[in-house]
Amino acid sequence: MTRLLRIFLLTLAILLVPVAGWGQKRIYTRSYMIQDFKSKTTKVVLDKSIPFSQALRQEITTLWTVSPYEFCTKEDYEKQKKNPDCYYLHPEVTKGIIYLVLSRGGNENDDSAVKRPVEVISLPIEGLQDNSGKGSIYMPAYISLIQDFVEGAITSEAKAYRGVASLKKRMPSDTDVYTDPEEAREAFQYQYENAAVQVIITPDGKLTSKPRYKLVLGTLNYELFSYAKN
Repeated sequence: MTRLLRIFLLTLAILLVPVAGWGQKRIYTRSYMIQDFKSKTTKVVLDKSIPFSQALRQEITTLWTVSPYEFCTKEDYEKQKKNPDCYYLHPEVTKGIIYLVLSRGGNENDDSAVKRPVEVISLPIEGLQDNSGKGSIYMPAYISLIQDFVEGAITSEAKAYRGVASLKKRMPSDTDVYTDPEEAREAFQYQYENAAVQVIITPDGKLTSKPRYKLVLGTLNYELFSYAKN
């Protein structure tokens, strides 16, 4: 744990101590705000305009175990997204990158903090103009990472605030890393042993484009060995 993170957590702990006679509003931490996640339904938004929508449906059906879930359309999501009793797994596009976002519904203007929306995690999946199919190919890893993050964020305030970076693990020294896109695809799909794949995500798939995310994913258990943005 870094010195800055220790200072942050200490400050947070001090702020959370109730002091009699203080008239200040109660402070809710991110971890506290998602304590009900496992008991609430996660609505998975299937947007037909997003290329990996079918893969999302398939991998949720196969892999999702962390909460009850159901599928809904983008139109349904727009109507229901202010409901604080549901969580939503939905695609969002920012600066040409498609992110898979897990958030709790809510109204930004609600007087109660626990009824306002909360973003749990935002994971880059694919470039909007990238036709390589990265979103569909690596969807099993993305779904696994999102579930792992939620499990950790519920019990650890530090993980809840660190986001995707909190998932990084040390890569074993005997791991073969596949950087060529075609070789990486094959290694991932056939789950090579002692292997990891490098995934570069940019708006159009070109390595020189920005924003640029680089992920290194394990092929067997879908560990995240590296995560960087530049």
